Amino acid sequence: MSRTREIFEKVDRKLKERADEYRDVGALYKIVLGGADGGTWLIDFRPGSIGVREEEGEAECTIETKDEHFVNLFDGKLSPENALLTGKVKISGDMLLAMRFGELLKKSR
Repeated sequence: MSRTREIFEKVDRKLKERADEYRDVGALYKIVLGGADGGTWLIDFRPGSIGVREEEGEAECTIETKDEHFVNLFDGKLSPENALLTGKVKISGDMLLAMRFGELLKKSR
């Protein structure tokens, strides 16, 4: 299994185990990854549907990057700020949610 898929499975598990901690987020993120282990995932923080799904769909915040950059973000080897400033990550949609994503990612490690 690829590191990218491992990360999404881990995030899914953590979200479901600690759903009460994420209740206030109430948002849907779309992660679009390029590269060999790329794909599209929805990370759902909405009550009643919390979890991670590999599928297309609309979201309030979309984050696009390469699979290797996503892994480095998750592992803490690349800061969200640096990734954004160097063009390794592109964001569209709700910028407040985008700013919060880095914090949420750390919490789900």
